[in-house]
Amino acid sequence: MGNYIATVSPLEAHLMARVQARDEGAFGELFTRFQERIYRTALRILKEDYSAQDALQETFLNIFRGARHFRGDSRLTTWINRITVNVCLEMIRKNKKHSQRLDADISETAEFPDPSARTPFEEALQRETSQKIHSALEGLGDKHSRVVRLHDLKGHTISEIAGIMGVPEGTVKSRLYYGRKALKKELVH
Repeated sequence: MGNYIATVSPLEAHLMARVQARDEGAFGELFTRFQERIYRTALRILKEDYSAQDALQETFLNIFRGARHFRGDSRLTTWINRITVNVCLEMIRKNKKHSQRLDADISETAEFPDPSARTPFEEALQRETSQKIHSALEGLGDKHSRVVRLHDLKGHTISEIAGIMGVPEGTVKSRLYYGRKALKKELVH
């Protein structure tokens, strides 16, 4: 049964296909979904807000530039996390003194608009995408739909889902595999 659990989910594949097609709404959705995680990772590595904000911006530039190279042989979260870590390491290499910034740096006290605020168009696009996904999930049947929802949307592990549903882990893996396969088929058409 092997590798399919570690690969990208149909939801992530659909999102990345849109990003690769340079769909601005998809890139906005990707930003909204991952900005906080990227920022926290960068802050843990770089130890300061200013540098973490820079790393956040640079990471999304690298995601945008490298989207066509995403093949889906790892989870989207893993791919983005690797980009974030590489950006942070590069920042450290370029500026060994990144943590010794001047206290009077005006950029630390400047107010910036909320980057997570979405335009009405982005919100409408998000609702439309969400409706398509939920419609596709409804068409899967209860067993497969529930496993896909628990794993891909709510982030439960295989063993947690097995406990919730009272079935063996192998059954959960099988349902997840076939559920994702059917969902992907539904979303691609």
